[in-house]
Amino acid sequence: MSSISLYNSFSRKVEPFRPQTPGEVKMYVCGVTVYDDCHLGHARSQMVFDTLHRLFLETGHVVHYVRNITDIDDKIIKKATEAGVPIDSITRTYIDSFFRDMGRMGILSPAKEPRATEFLASMVELIERLLAGGSAYRAGGDVYFRVKSFSGYGGLSHQVLDDLQSGARIEPGEEKEDPLDFVLWKGAKPGEPSYPAPFGPGRPGWHIECSAMSLHYLGPTLDLHGGGMDLLFPHHENERAQSEAATGRTFARTWMHNGFVTTSQEKMSKSLGNTRRIRAFFEESPFPETVTREWLRYFFLGTHYRSPVDFTDGGLASAKNALDGLHQCRALLLDRLSGEDPESDPRTGSLLLSFMEALSADLDTPVALSVLHGAKSRINPWLASGGAGSPPVDPREVRALFSLAGRTLGLLTTPPAAWVGGGGAGTGSRGSELASEEVDRLVRLREEARKARDFKQADALRDELRAAGIVLEDQPGGSPRIRRI
Repeated sequence: MSSISLYNSFSRKVEPFRPQTPGEVKMYVCGVTVYDDCHLGHARSQMVFDTLHRLFLETGHVVHYVRNITDIDDKIIKKATEAGVPIDSITRTYIDSFFRDMGRMGILSPAKEPRATEFLASMVELIERLLAGGSAYRAGGDVYFRVKSFSGYGGLSHQVLDDLQSGARIEPGEEKEDPLDFVLWKGAKPGEPSYPAPFGPGRPGWHIECSAMSLHYLGPTLDLHGGGMDLLFPHHENERAQSEAATGRTFARTWMHNGFVTTSQEKMSKSLGNTRRIRAFFEESPFPETVTREWLRYFFLGTHYRSPVDFTDGGLASAKNALDGLHQCRALLLDRLSGEDPESDPRTGSLLLSFMEALSADLDTPVALSVLHGAKSRINPWLASGGAGSPPVDPREVRALFSLAGRTLGLLTTPPAAWVGGGGAGTGSRGSELASEEVDRLVRLREEARKARDFKQADALRDELRAAGIVLEDQPGGSPRIRRI
């Protein structure tokens, strides 16, 4: 098993990741509130934790991965009221949409995917424990968590309690003791769903939902709790406070948060109205779904997960070009090794080691991608020569590296013919309809560039032909063989 280090939001340090039980990971990631289609901010978060999930699996861990679905919330109630439909009509629609989006993006399914409404009894029990211990109190029909009862409040988000209190206020209609106290149970209101409880009918607050579900499946202490940076405060801070108050145990050993997706340097969010939905991205893509999936994954993985990423057309184009280059190399490599069993490929080697070291060093996907491109640059001249002479790197290890990227990053999994045929090796503007005369002209120009040792131009011409579905197989001492794919 590779040694994995991750940035812990609680300590603000990169630390060795050591699960409580060696070889097993208890991992909880906040899912979505199902009142609308998911946007690309959700896509990035899910891809980050999908990559971490894949890394744990690749390094031999058993992963107890839980990701919740919030199916009772103020926003859901508002959406249902505005649409004049039952709440479960809204939640069914957007749960289906969420699963469709996860499938499109190639996100591996977690072990458990609980819905909040399935765990109301667990939430009620947890609130009763907090009431009995003095960490919660009743006010009117509501139940609140008493923040001052938890001495470590603010420790996760690194905020000082006095500073938080100075900016807090009690909203009209609230009967809580302190502005910072947060609701655990909302008393029943006309026109809203409610459920029975010893402390009065009502419905759960958002924060208590995640605590109840994670404690049910993973016990009092998680190895890792993850989510977007926007959840750090107040959601995760409140989760931590109420969970530790109830159990007396550390709630999560490692907290992990991904950076925002921005548009024009502004956070992408539904409240700001600047979102781009996952569904729309796939439906508007000029490429087939498998190509679009890799394209979107590559775009996000090209930035370290803790940094913000600005969603731009230029960034998408760069990602597509880089991914095309890897697919072109992979296609030629697979063709060159077509008679050799992939099962005989090396399991170790400097390329494989460098790739795994990058992922194991706080999920450094940009460095992992650079390892792929480094391997491509080393093997491409040998492939372009038709396999003449000794390769500068074991081609079987490069093939193994590309397979490893498929398992861990979800890249380089589309069959070569499907990638090129779907426009994946370029925009497809010239396609396979390139006239024979034009092919002959480009081949001739490439041969002239090679003789002049202008290899950059030669590679560019070869890539242009490749984008049009034409593969050149260089032959020792003769003209290249031309093959259409």
